[in-house]
Order: sequence, then structure tokens, then C-alpha cells
Amino acid sequence: MNKDSAARPNGRRRPVNIQALGIVIAAVVIFLGLGLLNPNFLNINNLRDVAVSACVNALIGIGLTFVIVTGGIDLSVGSIASFVGIVSADLMVNAGVSPVAALLVGLVLGFAAGVVNGLLITLLKLPPFIATLGTMSIYQGLAYVTTNGTPVYNVPSSFVFMLNSYIGGIPIVVVVVIVVAILAWLLLRRTVFGQNVIATGGSEETAWLSGIRVNRVKLLVYGISGLLAALAGMVVVARISAAQSEAGSPYLLTAIAAAVIGGANLMGGEGRIGGTLIGALILGGLTNGLVLLNVPSFYEQIVTGAVVVVAVAVDQMSKGWPMLRRGKGDTDKGAAPGAPAAAEAPGTSADQASGSSGTSPRTGASL
Repeated sequence: MNKDSAARPNGRRRPVNIQALGIVIAAVVIFLGLGLLNPNFLNINNLRDVAVSACVNALIGIGLTFVIVTGGIDLSVGSIASFVGIVSADLMVNAGVSPVAALLVGLVLGFAAGVVNGLLITLLKLPPFIATLGTMSIYQGLAYVTTNGTPVYNVPSSFVFMLNSYIGGIPIVVVVVIVVAILAWLLLRRTVFGQNVIATGGSEETAWLSGIRVNRVKLLVYGISGLLAALAGMVVVARISAAQSEAGSPYLLTAIAAAVIGGANLMGGEGRIGGTLIGALILGGLTNGLVLLNVPSFYEQIVTGAVVVVAVAVDQMSKGWPMLRRGKGDTDKGAAPGAPAAAEAPGTSADQASGSSGTSPRTGASL
């Protein structure tokens, strides 16, 4: 018996994740196809540019992956990136704050903005779409108010160096994304918190009945989303050595697209950090390839939308269209397909369990 067989029950090998493999194959096919259409695409320097251009989508997409796994959505990430970018730049240029301090303030501000989203969703019971749609406008307005809509120029070179230089020929921002992705993967797949995130997305009621503090989980995932959106916003500032009030807005849809292409299920309960990275690379490669092929820039949105539609359609088709089955009531009240019903003690119903604490699983889970 070899080591691989011994490591698994009954000597069975771990099944291959077809969807994850499909995303990798799709990325390879797209990159090779663009390379055939324009040999310059596969040039090392150009591939490095693709990686750098994908970094902002990757950072925001990783944060969104946590949110989407819980069954939520965060439409405010682009505005948070804009808001934090303009505030951090204004602190450095007009208030004399050091680059490191400005970076830390920006990260804290982004996390706080994400937590505000979480509070609106958990305490006021607003749907995530509505809550973050509102804060998207609020944070974008704050970005304009901060400098009266005026761009901030002359960002200190030391700040630019922190996020837009090279280490041994490798862009620092790529290293940052890799480190963030590894930490995010460990958090989602190797910690109790990560298990709670997945359980919350699979079935919020079942997670609550299992003792998971669902509201606390949601607060933290929205905080993580805001934190990484803030980091992405400051990466944009370092890249152009200036801050603009709407610089982060264009990344909202592409970051969501990166997560969805990477396998994040908008119904909740499923998402992959590695898949999000590949999704961001696919979008970065397509954008770069269209430029090399002299395709007008407005076609980029058409291609991005088509890729997202195809990715979601293939994902649903591979699973037997669970969204349609859920609509027909084949699954347990929002539980993930195949998820077991909530366990109950003999003679105790879910209503009785919630009544004993004076709260409802859907409306009163404690922080």
C-alpha cells in the first residue's frame, strides 16, 4: 500500500475536482489562443504585465469570495477602494503622514467600512444587495467629499516603492497577492472560522442551530472584504502615483467576475481562493490580449460578460442545474444541495430550540 492510498479511507484516492480542473484548462486554452493570435502575448515581460494588471481584481476578488461563500454580496468594494485610496493619498500629501502610517490607516478604514456593511446586514436585517448598494453610494460620495472631487498628485515615492516596485524582477504587488492568497486559503480551508463561513453559506439556519455565531461570521467576512478592497485601492494609487475619487469603481464588476469564474457559487456555500486568482488572470489576459489585437476597448465589457455567463452556465450544468431544483423545493430551505437537515434533540423542534433563547435562527442570531 502506497502512502497516497494509506492517507485516505479504504485506500481510495481523492476525487478530481472537475470544475477546478476545467478553470485551469480554460485559462491555458485562452492564453495559448491569444499567444497564437499575437506571439507577443506570451512574452515574459507581457505575461508579467498581465499578472500585475490582474492583482487589483485578485485582491478584491479574494475578499468577495469570503462574502459570496456565505451567500452574500458586496457591491461597495469599488467605492471602498476609491475612498481609502483618496484618503491615504490625502494624508500623505496634505497632512504629512508617513507612507507606512497611511497604509495602516487605510487598511483599518477599509476594515471598518466592511464591518459597517456587516452591521447593516446583521443588525438591521437588510438584504446584502440593498445594504451594500446603499453604502456603495455613501463611500463613493465620501471619496468625492474628501478632496472636493480633486485628484491628489505627488504621492511620496516611498509609498509607490512599497507597492509598485520589484523584488528580483518580480513585482512586489504580485508577491503581496500571493501572500494574501495563501493566508486567505489557510483561513478558509484550515481554520474553524473557515468551516463556519462555508457552513453559513450552505445553510444559515443549520449553522445557527449547530452553535455557529452566524452574525459574527458575517461581520468578519465583510470586514475582510473591506480590508482587501482598501489594499487594492492603495495599490491603484501606487501604480499611477496619484489618487482619483473614482479610481476603484471600475473594479467592482470585474472582481465579482473573477470570483464567479473561479467557482464561487452565488447561492453560497462554495468558493475557491485559487479559482479566484485564475479568474483574475483570465480577465487580465483577455484585457491585455484585446489591446495587443487592437480590439476597441469597449468590446472588453462584452467579452467579460460573455465569459461570466459561460462560466456560470457550465458550473450549473455540471451540477445538474441546482438553482432550478432549489426553485422547485427539492432542497432544504436554502440549504446547499446534499446538505443534511439540522439535527434536533429527541422531542425538540427547531422552533423550540430558537424559542428557548428568545431569538429566531433567521432574525436573532447573537453576535
